[in-house]
Amino acid sequence: MNSGQIMPPRWSLIVAMTALGLTASGCQPPRDLPRNPPGDLPPAYTSNRISDPAQLRTAEAIRAWATGRTGTGRQPLYSKVEILPPVPIVQPYGVGIYQQELRLPVILTTGPGWKGMTHEGRETRTAEAFREIAGRLKSLGGEPLLQPTLTIQTPEGMELAWVNHLDPDENNVHGDE
Repeated sequence: MNSGQIMPPRWSLIVAMTALGLTASGCQPPRDLPRNPPGDLPPAYTSNRISDPAQLRTAEAIRAWATGRTGTGRQPLYSKVEILPPVPIVQPYGVGIYQQELRLPVILTTGPGWKGMTHEGRETRTAEAFREIAGRLKSLGGEPLLQPTLTIQTPEGMELAWVNHLDPDENNVHGDE
């Protein structure tokens, strides 16, 4: 066959079927490897987990506290509590001066008890949550202290409050549900 000739149709079909067969067989895992790894192996990536036992106990205590809060009509104040691993953040402290702080992100998703509350009630509950979390983190000790970052959001993901420090004028909740 010359380089200028076109492949006969039967050869095109054979080449296509061979390529399809090789592709399909390459997508299957080898038969001699176990499908499930042994359960006693430590996790490969721990950056998305709290690995310190004291911090883990504190996070569980915060979760239990927040889960037990009720609002309007004795309904749950928060429908979901997420506590992420500590993360360093940069806080501005004046013009051109920055300091890095280690913070524990706590995300509280509002529940049915949040909806009927007044704005003042929401401010009070937000400050209460921040103080509770900060107090529990203070008990961990360490230098510098692990600080909280509290986010309150709706189930749809709209951010209502993001608190690193309580505003003395009680302007912590900036959205309304």
